Parts: sequence; structure tokens; C-alpha cells
Amino acid sequence: MFCEQCGKEIPENSKFCAGCGAIVEPAEPMAQAVEPEAQQAPPAEPIEPPKAQQTPPPPRPQPQPVSVAQTSNARYSSKDNLIKPLSIGSYIGIIILMSIPIINLIVLLVWSFSDTVNLNKKHFAIAVLIMILVSILITIGLVILAVTVGGGLYQYYFWQ
Repeated sequence: MFCEQCGKEIPENSKFCAGCGAIVEPAEPMAQAVEPEAQQAPPAEPIEPPKAQQTPPPPRPQPQPVSVAQTSNARYSSKDNLIKPLSIGSYIGIIILMSIPIINLIVLLVWSFSDTVNLNKKHFAIAVLIMILVSILITIGLVILAVTVGGGLYQYYFWQ
């Protein structure tokens, strides 16, 4: 006997399905439920379960042609190039870029916040930006100190 709800096999004397918990009504005996005309019919051939269809494997994806732009961008986004040590020529280029007043701030910001830049350049840019901020804060502190001391000296010597 099988559950009408979930299809799980149930023992003959069960009142509930063990799989889904549905109430199982006792089935009527086959002899009482079958009509007399159906008893005279020849026995049916056993039904075979349907065979599983074999699906063909999905087609292999065709390789896409690679353009020159994709290969040159792949060179810069490769993980190996992101952690490679910088060459001496790269350091010379960095020093030259840092000597140009406005360009150096733009380049430092781009290198600091980009994910496709070599880690050595990124760490260098972050360190330089931190040093710039610290030097600005120290300069502001010294100016405030100079104005305070200068104002006090001015009052001391000229306002007595």
C-alpha cells in the first residue's frame, strides 16, 4: 500500500503515513470493488516503468576570440602582476611623477584607492598621503603656536 499524498510505502495496518503524516483510509478489498464486467476481461500485460531518457551532454562553449585590448588589460589585472616587486625603472618613474606638483596628488589618490595597481605602488601612495596629512597637521599646529606666542610677546612689549 502507498500513500496518496507523498507516494511512500505504508504498512497495511497503519493509520498514518510515516513520510508526510497524512491519514490513511483502509482500502476496500479488490474483490468487492471490481465490477463483474471487469472480471471477465482478459488479464492485462504488466506495465513497465518508463525508461529514463538520456539527455545529450550540453554543447561545449566555443572559445571566444581575444582582442588586443583584452590581452593588454589582462596584463595589468593579473594577480601575479599585482604582487610583483617594482623594477628600478618603475621607482625612477614614480620619483619623477612625485616631483610634478598637481599630478603627484592625482596619481597618489588613484594608486591609493585602485584595486588594479601593484601593491607596492599602492602602499607607497598610502604612506605618502599619510605623511602629507601629518605634515599639514604639524604645520597648522606650529602656525597656531607661533601666532599665540607672537601675540603674547607683542602684548607684553608694546601694550604695557
